[in-house]
Amino acid sequence: MDCSHVPCHLQNSGRRLPDNTMNHYSRRRVLKMAGLVAIATAAGHLVPLPGLRAAQPLTPINGLDDFLQVSRLLTQQDDLNTTLAHALLLALNQTQKSFVTDLTALKNMLQSQPALLQKERLTFATADAESEKLAKVILGGWYNGVVGKGKDALYVTYINTLSSQLVSDKVVPPGFSYGPLGSWAKQP
Repeated sequence: MDCSHVPCHLQNSGRRLPDNTMNHYSRRRVLKMAGLVAIATAAGHLVPLPGLRAAQPLTPINGLDDFLQVSRLLTQQDDLNTTLAHALLLALNQTQKSFVTDLTALKNMLQSQPALLQKERLTFATADAESEKLAKVILGGWYNGVVGKGKDALYVTYINTLSSQLVSDKVVPPGFSYGPLGSWAKQP
């Protein structure tokens, strides 16, 4: 009988081990594991962790009404998601310098020049280059769900973008399974 798997203190004891030997942990190992669990639990209580914000109610934010008004003018859609607007506004405040003042200027310009929004393609005068840049950033947030570019970009949403809503009756967002194997090959 090969006893190489048997602990040393039991090899010569004369006791016969059952065939279905279980892993028996020493008291020292059990105490080490219990101590590790206790330390990890204590560290979890002592180390401040960022709070989860997904389920928290929206806090009032300055400029949300103006942002929604400008967004409705730019997208020409009246039923914009206010939760998404709140998230986009927070992201725009983080990524755009002097966002609130630039937003007010853009709002005033769009209200004073309604013909600007009637064109097939939104184009601004060269003197209003900053407003055009801000309008593109706002539209990019609504349609792409991303605010900013490069390493400064903030991901806000994927499913709730306006581009996803526009094609939701025909196209499922990439990465989501929507049918049986091979159903993607059929014409919509």
